[in-house]
Amino acid sequence: MPTLEALNLSLAYGSATVVEDFSLVLPAGKITIIVGANGCGKSTLLRGLSRLLKPAAGTVLLDGADIHSRPAREVARVLGLLPQAPSAPDGITVRELVGRGRYPHQGWFRRWSEDDDAAVEQALSVTGTTELAERPIDELSGGQRQRVWIAMALAQDTGLLLLDEPTTYLDVAHQLEVLDVIAELNRARGTTVVIVLHDLNLAARYADHLVALKLGGIAAQGHPSEVITEEVVSEVFGMRCKVIQDPVAGTPLVLPIGRHQGREPGSRPAREICPTLAFDLEVGVVDELGPGFRRITLTGAELEHFGTGGHPLDLRVKALIPMLAPDGSRVPVSGLESLRPDAWVTEAGQEGWYRKWLALDEMVRGSMRTYTVRALRPAGDPRNAGPGPEIDLDFVLHLEHDGEKLAGGPAAVWAAGARPGDRLMLLGPNAALCGPGYGGIEFRPGAARRILLAGDETAAPAICSILESLPAGLQGKAFIEVPEEGDIQHPVTGSAVNVHWLARAGRPHGELLSAAVRAAVPTPGTVEPGDDPEDFDVDAGILWETSEGSGADFYAWLAGEAGMIKELRRHLVRDAGIDGKQVSFMGYWRRGRAEG
Repeated sequence: MPTLEALNLSLAYGSATVVEDFSLVLPAGKITIIVGANGCGKSTLLRGLSRLLKPAAGTVLLDGADIHSRPAREVARVLGLLPQAPSAPDGITVRELVGRGRYPHQGWFRRWSEDDDAAVEQALSVTGTTELAERPIDELSGGQRQRVWIAMALAQDTGLLLLDEPTTYLDVAHQLEVLDVIAELNRARGTTVVIVLHDLNLAARYADHLVALKLGGIAAQGHPSEVITEEVVSEVFGMRCKVIQDPVAGTPLVLPIGRHQGREPGSRPAREICPTLAFDLEVGVVDELGPGFRRITLTGAELEHFGTGGHPLDLRVKALIPMLAPDGSRVPVSGLESLRPDAWVTEAGQEGWYRKWLALDEMVRGSMRTYTVRALRPAGDPRNAGPGPEIDLDFVLHLEHDGEKLAGGPAAVWAAGARPGDRLMLLGPNAALCGPGYGGIEFRPGAARRILLAGDETAAPAICSILESLPAGLQGKAFIEVPEEGDIQHPVTGSAVNVHWLARAGRPHGELLSAAVRAAVPTPGTVEPGDDPEDFDVDAGILWETSEGSGADFYAWLAGEAGMIKELRRHLVRDAGIDGKQVSFMGYWRRGRAEG
């Protein structure tokens, strides 16, 4: 029976230490469950124990030897892992995926046998996935996929099994079923099991040994009856509770005391006082729009609180891109918990959130990038892929290949590899507190009846969204420059605005767009030249100025590469004589500067 222990273990992402000087001996042949508040280091600890994350200090011993000194194939024979966010090749069927679990490193073991077929069928059967066996994994719902991952882990038939939140996406009945299967596996085979679990009451029911973590260290460990106490729950989770005996299992049962008990005086849900909220969302659908564009559809119940009460137009949001750990996995974003819609905060407590977030190590806070909402649909919209509300973000894929890896900005790399079930946090407007005047919307034509929309591929999502919102009778032109013809899209507009897509096909960036705008303006007639706009150093600052219109008939909206936009604005105001108050211009990015 294999043994696993940690000695003075420290685990970190970059300069951010998550687990420090941690020691733990896992009882052989028992079920150990690890609990703790979000961000306490549970998943990080599991990655460290499974050899996926190299220690900053200390050692993990597998059968008395440093796990990092043993060949990966040798470790895979005795230790199986179900990570929090596993991935699979596109198109692979459930049966093929579970079969891979049987032999993670094909070719180093013996030939496939009838016993292996039986192990796969048993894993499918006990997880209720037999009827899904021939379906591609990427067609399944989140709950179905989770059961398949568990089947894959069970099929490995190793002496050690590590599971990171195996009940995620499962309803209560399937949570119990899965934990029952794991318990039966433990009893029948003597498998040593380690589980990271959120539900304290389920942990108390199924654990032989319970470990409660706080800030990367052990707050308490032992039998559930010793660990699940009112004092420990208060210390670890910051929650007042009553602990009684579970009348069904005889194990400790945690009863929270009142929704409003124990909160800071004056605190209210963030959705009642924070104009900006953090929305933790799941990737629902991924669409390839062309060689240079990828649409990510995000969904989640929290989107109920997102919006400004009208069409999103060119609404900007912040995407928190999770960073890559050394083992290639994505590090869950933390640091914005107080901005979640149901978080309880005071008005004073929610101030300065950006400064606090910025002070965190980028590895754990993620990388903040700005994107335009391409579409927002409420729950029940017939265009939705699922029953919940959805939001579309279109990502421009400015990428290069560095050997077998994609090279580019963190957002583009993330989008290129995004799959259904992945998580992404957005910062955006609180629908209860933000209206059409929200500062993240720049398209404000006022009373203008003729408009000009012009931008490169980074502005394409905003221009397409704006076009779909325009009323009948509004006239004008829209010019959108994209890398190649395959990137051309077809937004539907009820207006009389003529849309022109300009495919560069190897020409210099901005050449086609600049020529098109100069040919289209002034229209109609000849106007007196205007004043030369104040010069602006696009390499030293952000080129950004928007207007709500001065009541004139014409309005222009320009966005894209800052140097190009600066010259287009100069042409409109100086050469074409357009009132500067009728021109909104945004330098979304600057050539030669890192993705921002």
